[in-house]
Amino acid sequence: MENKYQKLMKDIRVPEELNDRVLCAARRQARDSAGEQTGPKRLTRSRRFRPLVRTAVCAACALALVLGTVRFDPVDTQPDGPVGQENAPAVLSPSFSFGLTAYAAGTGESIRPNANGGLAFTMGDGLYWSAQEGYYTGCLFQVTGEHIRQVSLSLDRGGLYRSQQLENLTAEEMQVIREAQERGEIAPTSIDRDGDGNWSTEKMTKLGASVTEDYAPEVYYGIWTGGVSEAAWAEDPKAAEESSTDQLDGAVLTVTVTFDDGTEQTKAYHLSTGRLRVTCENDSGLTVLPQLAGDNEPYVYGIYAASETESRWFQWPVQGSRTVSRSNPFGRREIAVDNEPDPEEPIDREQLEAQLEKMRFHSGIDIPAPEGEVILAAADGTVTETGFDASHGNYLVIDHGDGLQTLYAHCRNVDVQEGDPVKAGEMLGAVGKTGMATGPHLHFEVRQDGEIQNPVAYFDKDIRDILEMK
Repeated sequence: MENKYQKLMKDIRVPEELNDRVLCAARRQARDSAGEQTGPKRLTRSRRFRPLVRTAVCAACALALVLGTVRFDPVDTQPDGPVGQENAPAVLSPSFSFGLTAYAAGTGESIRPNANGGLAFTMGDGLYWSAQEGYYTGCLFQVTGEHIRQVSLSLDRGGLYRSQQLENLTAEEMQVIREAQERGEIAPTSIDRDGDGNWSTEKMTKLGASVTEDYAPEVYYGIWTGGVSEAAWAEDPKAAEESSTDQLDGAVLTVTVTFDDGTEQTKAYHLSTGRLRVTCENDSGLTVLPQLAGDNEPYVYGIYAASETESRWFQWPVQGSRTVSRSNPFGRREIAVDNEPDPEEPIDREQLEAQLEKMRFHSGIDIPAPEGEVILAAADGTVTETGFDASHGNYLVIDHGDGLQTLYAHCRNVDVQEGDPVKAGEMLGAVGKTGMATGPHLHFEVRQDGEIQNPVAYFDKDIRDILEMK
């Protein structure tokens, strides 16, 4: 007989992982593309272990997609009604919001956000550095939304630039671009020529630490830093690239939009830099985890931006452990299927495929810890369910409000009951190995509005910086 949790799991829709497909599509495009390139300005990454997935992630600007929306806010009184009249019907007044959209370099496809408002920047191909100009990271984004009149951007460390991709240029048009580069009006960058003789290049114009201009939906903005010394770039370009990026650690990106009705909205993003762990299933899927990579794990060095207003942060849920299982990370994984069923057998093939798909997708993170180690509430909330099933063993679910829930599974024991209010850091039970567990650990899940989310996105920089994968 199914319990409440099993029924809930049946209704959970696995996210489409658009970011995975976009980044791997970028890798395929970069791998298959061929053309003439001129100019020495393109930076080439070191070909060590990590470039196994370098082309995929470096060809992409992984700033998450947050589309602007139109919403209706209640006004206290009707236009023709008495001001302050009690029980007067509310009038809906339109208001607007905006978002930031990123596109995989060279593909034009957008990348999904995580539900916690986190934006993961990775550095794209065609990066440029010089002692005079600094380091153009290749992280591009657009401001998106409706009824936008003006946009203001500021970065309190480093600066911004405008990027425009110019395609199908004639030789004469390309000469004009070269002359503008020589005059210092735009930054030099790589120049490509296809098999038909058409030229293309990226026009990068430095904007400084802030810019206010009329809104143009087709405009891309990027981030640049002062870079490091010329000697450092000559000695180790990869290390120089990371050092240049690290200058943005702790910076704040502020975006203010003015709408047609004169109203304004501002969003601020705190930036942190480090390793973004990358996993990829052949060419079919790729997952980026913010700042969670072991010494021998594939990663891309990048920027993680956390929204001041949209992010909700958890405490770490296991006392005395800062380790995440390398063999069972969040996301898709390969599984070995023994005793493949006979196609002639009368079984429900669709049901079997659904079960296998569920097995391939790991819906949380596993946190190894000694049996009996204390499990802690990740945030304030109310215990909505406790129980046992063959898969998760002893488990509990906490509702944190606004559609956010956490699940704690494989517990040795659960010390709270349904309906109990809990505070962040309060003891919930003890780590065990009940259910389908080969060793003691906590299986930790996060769901927003019923959809599985990457739990790592809900821990702030201080926690992510000390996480290990073993």
